Amino acid sequence: MYPDSVAALRLDPVPGRVHHPSPGDWRDEVGYSVLIDRFAHAGFRAHVGDPAHGDTRHGGNLPGVTANLDYLRTLGVTVLQLSPVTRADPECYHHYGPAHLTRVDPHLGTLDDLVELVDQAHRRGIRVILDLVVNHMGRVFEYTGGDHFRQAPADIARWTAGVGPGEFADASRFTRRGVIEDWKDPEQAVRGDFPPGLRRLATEDASTARLLITVAQWWIRATDVDGFRIDAVRHLEPAFVTGLAAEVKKYAAGLGKHDFLVLGEYSATDDAPLAECLRLGVDSVYNYPEYRRQSWALHGQAPTLALEESLLRARAAWTEDAHDRTVRFIDNHDVYRFLREGEPLGRLHVALAFLAYSTGIPMLYYGTEQGFRQPTGRLERECSADRAAPRNREDMFADGAFTSPSSAGDRFDTASETFEWTRRLLDVRRHFEALRRGRQVPRLADPRGPGLYGFSRLTREQEVLVVLNTADRPRHAVIPVGPLLGGRDVLADALDPELRAAPGPDGVAVTVPGHGVRVLTGPDGSLPGSGVRVRTSPDAS
Repeated sequence: MYPDSVAALRLDPVPGRVHHPSPGDWRDEVGYSVLIDRFAHAGFRAHVGDPAHGDTRHGGNLPGVTANLDYLRTLGVTVLQLSPVTRADPECYHHYGPAHLTRVDPHLGTLDDLVELVDQAHRRGIRVILDLVVNHMGRVFEYTGGDHFRQAPADIARWTAGVGPGEFADASRFTRRGVIEDWKDPEQAVRGDFPPGLRRLATEDASTARLLITVAQWWIRATDVDGFRIDAVRHLEPAFVTGLAAEVKKYAAGLGKHDFLVLGEYSATDDAPLAECLRLGVDSVYNYPEYRRQSWALHGQAPTLALEESLLRARAAWTEDAHDRTVRFIDNHDVYRFLREGEPLGRLHVALAFLAYSTGIPMLYYGTEQGFRQPTGRLERECSADRAAPRNREDMFADGAFTSPSSAGDRFDTASETFEWTRRLLDVRRHFEALRRGRQVPRLADPRGPGLYGFSRLTREQEVLVVLNTADRPRHAVIPVGPLLGGRDVLADALDPELRAAPGPDGVAVTVPGHGVRVLTGPDGSLPGSGVRVRTSPDAS
């Protein structure tokens, strides 16, 4: 089950095995990202160090994730993104510093546990994305002469960990240039070791690239996962990214996965580098530039016009089809949790609606649906003086010791206000194709401060008008709509069908409570084909 060499990895299809197919359109999906060590545990708990400390291993594991798949299905999640599972130093709880690229870390479980997780997820209509680290390994060796960046490969003084598969226990598999000291230097950004000492793999070397591609293909065969998150694309050799994406997708298609997702992680502030990343061949990227631009407005600290301007700026840099397939988020394991300490819960509810109904593939982060908070008031980008991690990586399980008032206790609460609100948002999204695949058309934005932001999602047959209020007081406006809505006698709110609005010659008159959301569509107060009314969550201020 655990080959010790890449040469021993089998890639031929398993006779009689039918692999789970790709979705018809990834835009229909809703993702949920977990940091396995902090999410849940079952059967055993292998923590290392003080479990009340944020930078130690707390004991979450793969069986724990499997045990909570029904929780995710109830929420409306259709894609589960797992943090890396490969063997790492016991203190490397997040597994972004692997030591063995084809072994599941025993602190998390076994390969059989991972296979079972993927199989059970598929049975529940949930696809699985595995976080694949191919840019670097952990601090598996020390340099002769120290970690500083240099212009030529350095000698290895000693190996500090067992490296696997065996082909990677070779100095030539690593760039060996030292740790990045100047992020603005392109040579260092691509060829340097990620701080504090994650040793960069030589992806510019053809034979090393071939080994890594084979490892990636083997994980698909072994586990039946539906996509990869490719960590640290910014630091990979561009030609390697192109080859990896093409060959992984070709191999997956041969197994019946005809739209295997290759999702790139590139933390950029500008759209251009991410657009270039897509041109390398990845299917989607995390939309960091829009996350950065939109955060102030969603927190009620900037005009809602910033949301409209962000969309238009993105469209100038991307093709619209590419932009529609980006993965959007309001928080993740590398940035602050959306809800800051002291903020009204209703602010998070508006941001969740924006995430669910704007163009792109929404990705939730574990605990956000339970209202986890970040103990900071900072809206600027994360910094060393006010780090996002580890406070954004709290324990979600009941016996977790690394918690805050917002995360303490058993947080798998399907009756909590924010869980129920999120579930309702996703239920509406699932029932209206325009909210998943429709073109986004800005309708109204406040240029002065927090307030209303209205936009339509449009297909040829359907228009849905979404109106958000980022202010804490009610706001009223007449909002223009297209002929698919404007030609109707009356509109209903999909979140509260008892609320009605009548289009006039200038648009639809809409009143939205503070931190409220309206989703206006046809006059039928039931979701199409459901026979169930979806009511709005009360505003929490």
